Amino acid sequence: MPAPAPGGKGRVESLDMLRGLMALAVAVYHFTTWYPTVFEPGRFAAYTAAKAGHYAVEGFFIISGFCFFYLYGPGSFRGKGFRNFHIKRFLRIAPLYYVAVAANLILGLSTWVPSRRILLENATLTFGLFHPNHSLVLGGWSIGIEYVFYLAFPLLAWAAWKFRPFLFVGAVGLIFVSMFYTLYAVPMAPRAGEQNFHLYVQVGNHAFLFLLGGLAAQARVRIPWRLTALSFTLLAGALGAAFCLRYRNFYDHFVIMEGIPRYYFAGLCFAVVALFAFREFPDSLAKRAGVFLGEISYSVYLLHPFAQEALKAWAPAALPPVLGWCLGLILTLALATVTHRWVERPAMEWGKRLTAR
Repeated sequence: MPAPAPGGKGRVESLDMLRGLMALAVAVYHFTTWYPTVFEPGRFAAYTAAKAGHYAVEGFFIISGFCFFYLYGPGSFRGKGFRNFHIKRFLRIAPLYYVAVAANLILGLSTWVPSRRILLENATLTFGLFHPNHSLVLGGWSIGIEYVFYLAFPLLAWAAWKFRPFLFVGAVGLIFVSMFYTLYAVPMAPRAGEQNFHLYVQVGNHAFLFLLGGLAAQARVRIPWRLTALSFTLLAGALGAAFCLRYRNFYDHFVIMEGIPRYYFAGLCFAVVALFAFREFPDSLAKRAGVFLGEISYSVYLLHPFAQEALKAWAPAALPPVLGWCLGLILTLALATVTHRWVERPAMEWGKRLTAR
């Protein structure tokens, strides 16, 4: 997900890197499903890619919560601050989303003909308020939920500033709300017609993640120490083992997206975000590459399906799956670099000019 514009505190570049890795994990997972012989189904690599792809999106919500509660202070919404916040957020999200919707409609990738209502919801980015699956692009449901968080953030921020335990109390309360979906509604819903997925993507099933990100931001502000390279490496290895070695065999991917496994992996996502939040990486080529990947992560997330469509149209039919998988990721990164330069950055500059008046 796209990062907010910096506010009172500097950006946390380690989380930019993590956001980029998570966007890449989503793309890797989808290309793995499009080229299933690369990571053979039923094998460890395929299961790990599936878990990483699904829970990277959960990680986006936590990172977004962290960034907003970390970067925006008590004075951010005074005067024109409220208006400026929403102008910048809309222009950060909407232009590239419109590009993805237009490409989706032109290429005929949607499985249904959108009504005027659905088109209006997508144009205003309000589809998350009605149903996140009203999005017209693959993975767009998470954009709808993100935008609901953006709409609610000024009120949430005010509550957090007025009542210090708000984020903890709110997160616990929203976890209980999510239990209705995670422990009951989603497992009981029929797989036919993706009814379980339609319930999984509801805002109430994900809202606690945004406040968990806010809790991590509060902790970073209040706790001065940072992780050393050794402690970061050891903790990252432990979290990686906990992620990869648990729930290794499943036929239906919803097995890891509902019930106790969902909270297990969501907890690991929170721990990973906190881990990166408390590590300040020294400048290096790897760090600069990671930060750049974070900058283009929104484009990577939204546009990787179109890289696959391009391969299907232009690549030879006999293209080896491994080569197609690799070319898909390379084309995704190239396409994301272009759209970040010519769509995202101009839109952000436009937002700065509009809010400078």
